[in-house]
Amino acid sequence: MEQNELIMDWFLWHQAVEYVKQDLPDVESADLRFPLIAGWVLRRIGSQVFLKEKEAAQKLKENRIRIAKEKFDQGEYFVVWSQRGDTDIFRIQEGRLRTEVQKKMEDIIKIMTEVK
Repeated sequence: MEQNELIMDWFLWHQAVEYVKQDLPDVESADLRFPLIAGWVLRRIGSQVFLKEKEAAQKLKENRIRIAKEKFDQGEYFVVWSQRGDTDIFRIQEGRLRTEVQKKMEDIIKIMTEVK
């Protein structure tokens, strides 16, 4: 994989973890008939997403890519990264990020529902 692909993969999983963290309190406190079940499901999905983030971070480490900073500004996310002394910026618009994260989440849910 190319550096930008590795960084994008990591950043998508990283943001997916953040979204799950943000959604979990809302799901657990929602006025649902079975709030514990909804929370349990989201926690299960979150644990799988967290594992994927760790795998992506390991790939960055193997390729000696270091994340220096993340920033959100005017509808775009910026990730400053360096590799062997060279520094660069990865950027992605919020709308595209949400779409790509949703695709990743759908993949996780598909894998989890296929397990027998």
